[in-house]
Amino acid sequence: MSHRSWYAVVGGAVLVLVGLFVLRFPVFIDDFDQWGWQIKCGTGLSTDLSQAAAATNGTGFVDRCESALLLRRLWTIPMVVLGAVAFVGVLLATALESLREEVPAHADGT
Repeated sequence: MSHRSWYAVVGGAVLVLVGLFVLRFPVFIDDFDQWGWQIKCGTGLSTDLSQAAAATNGTGFVDRCESALLLRRLWTIPMVVLGAVAFVGVLLATALESLREEVPAHADGT
């Protein structure tokens, strides 16, 4: 396995780990509820719109939360998928290459 392949494997693993880590962070909007708490919408993995629905000092908080969650997912999920494809693809290509090197070629074609 070449150094470039190892870089791709490590880079893919880092992309997957960072993407999954960021998906766990809470998503907030810039508004506050009637008690002064910043409105939390959930995380990239799960939606919690209860605080946005209960906030009475503004309208459209639920829609804004859904947009914030969508934005978080729009850049993190492709990052995780791209990292997984790079990680698995390079490992699979390396495994197939090593299998081809182990199987001896027959001189008579059989």
